Amino acid sequence: MITVHNLSKAYNGVQVLNIDNIEIRKGQSFGLVGNNGAGKTTFFNLVLDLIQPTTGHIINTDIQVNKSEDWKNFTSAFIDESFLIGYLTPEEYFYFIGDLRNQNKADVDNLLAEFEDFFNG
Repeated sequence: MITVHNLSKAYNGVQVLNIDNIEIRKGQSFGLVGNNGAGKTTFFNLVLDLIQPTTGHIINTDIQVNKSEDWKNFTSAFIDESFLIGYLTPEEYFYFIGDLRNQNKADVDNLLAEFEDFFNG
């Protein structure tokens, strides 16, 4: 589970994000919708520890993300369109991500087989 507590971010004294509390439960898909400048990318950058909050903190499976790297072993995200998406087939993309996590093609194929109905409906 990912839990956000009193999270805020300000740039040059201008607050761009202010979230009291959010809980994202294990296995839950999560997305944000909002106008340009609403803080969507800032929020995900904070969740992924790419930037530091002005106040508050984020806990990912009992690990405070800005205090340890251990949460990265079981967390993944896709924020914006990537150059890879345009050049790789879906299978190649999954193999690429699997390789980043030391998984061979057979491991990836076995994992994807669990989602056959979802992908092939």
